[in-house]
Amino acid sequence: MAIATYTTDLQTFHLLDTSATNSEFTGYTATNKAVSPDTDYPIQGTGHISAEQRTANTGSIAVDYGSNITWTSGWNIFLWGVFLAGSAMDTDANGGIVMMIGSGTGDFYKWTVGGKDFGRNPYGGWQNWVADPEVTTGRTTTGAPGTNYRWAGFGCSILNAISKGSPYGCDAIRFGRGDLRVIDGQSGAYGTFIDMSIANDDINAKWGLFQENAGSYLWKGLISLGTTTAVDFRDSNRVISIDNTRRVQSGFNRIEINHASSNIEWTSINISALGTTSKGELEVIDDATVSFDTCVFTDMSTFIFLSNSTLANVTWRRCELVTQGGGTFTDCVFEDATSSASMLSDDIDLITSCTFESDGSNHAIELTSAHAAGTFSCVDNVFTGYETYNSSGTATGNEAIYNNSGGAVTINVSGGALPSFRNGTGASTIVQASYTLTLTDIASGVQVTIVNSSTRTELQNTISTGADITYAHQGGETVDILLMDLDYDPNLSDIFDLTLPSAHSSIKFQLIDDPNYNNPA
Repeated sequence: MAIATYTTDLQTFHLLDTSATNSEFTGYTATNKAVSPDTDYPIQGTGHISAEQRTANTGSIAVDYGSNITWTSGWNIFLWGVFLAGSAMDTDANGGIVMMIGSGTGDFYKWTVGGKDFGRNPYGGWQNWVADPEVTTGRTTTGAPGTNYRWAGFGCSILNAISKGSPYGCDAIRFGRGDLRVIDGQSGAYGTFIDMSIANDDINAKWGLFQENAGSYLWKGLISLGTTTAVDFRDSNRVISIDNTRRVQSGFNRIEINHASSNIEWTSINISALGTTSKGELEVIDDATVSFDTCVFTDMSTFIFLSNSTLANVTWRRCELVTQGGGTFTDCVFEDATSSASMLSDDIDLITSCTFESDGSNHAIELTSAHAAGTFSCVDNVFTGYETYNSSGTATGNEAIYNNSGGAVTINVSGGALPSFRNGTGASTIVQASYTLTLTDIASGVQVTIVNSSTRTELQNTISTGADITYAHQGGETVDILLMDLDYDPNLSDIFDLTLPSAHSSIKFQLIDDPNYNNPA
């Protein structure tokens, strides 16, 4: 591969480095003396629009694209804005800052996007706001904008008149999905979050998608790791906040991993959502190599993995459903999931040494149809806050295991207490303890047979290779362990009437030569 590169799908509405046709939106006309371009304090490029406001009222800056945008559903408009006297504006609840998109200055949609107590305020500074004109939640309508989007801008409700200066600033307006794409990557130039922010924050870019923020990062939009071209993305020890984007679709903030040849390695990456409208999703689209270690995801939405995904020591805190997709999960923590189950599993064998903590109203693991008519292991997993085990199952919605496979499933539990379970339609479940008896120091070629001491039923028959021999059991059964080999005395080597413990255990054998066996060779 080549060095990693970073691009975006965002198209230019107006960068405001040159003169722009501008005005005010109806009802927000207290601004005056707009300057375009103003070169005093741009956030992007060399210029921006500025304006005064000398009265306690509502003002705005409106920018004309020049024609109606040929719009695609799912697109958004992004713009940079600032009101330098942040404490003079009204609160977010009272519509302190609003964003407008429409077909004209008298025909537009409006959404509240901030105030003196929201976002960067009360400290102030440039902010990148985003709105999807098709989102009706929180949207008010002036005139008849329809589906024609030609004008965009923002306005403020000012409580105290500003006697001097031009506190309104509007810069780089763009539109599109908001997709930040990373491809390629090689030793010394892998894809990284820091380089992603450098590309985003370049003075001639300022996409508003992945900003560096005092050593951490502020993200919004879609991050595409790989496209039709693979990516090698490796990073560690990063803290990322998902922007509180209230005027977009729920799937707006999202990470997609594309191309089966991609390689993603994250260590100690912490991502948390600041809002609830679009909390951040992650999906492995193509079965790339994905390795997450000691990462923490907080208050996010759904995660979907595939079979080449390996998750170790990862924590999901107050997130929605994690879909296993054949991935391997070890020493992970699922805490207070907000969905009906913490994980949707297609192979519980691959979930080991994980901790599931219930919020009192959800399942730890929901089994898919891939488990139907099968026997599986549940090894060293811990379930806290769920219903207690009942051999007949329960149906409160707070069981550790939800067998929704539609078939009969047997789960052998090794390590920890037996988890509670619930049966879905057409499903039945047997949950039983499973312990391992390990037999050591048995010479190669020895036949080892384990039988029930009372019934003489053969339980396991093995020819030793010299390696340890293991026997899985449920504990409590009394067995005989019989060794057969011409060189050893069975009367001295066999073990009779051994009650198997309800724990893992091992037996070291000392094989005694049989003095009565005559081997002419």
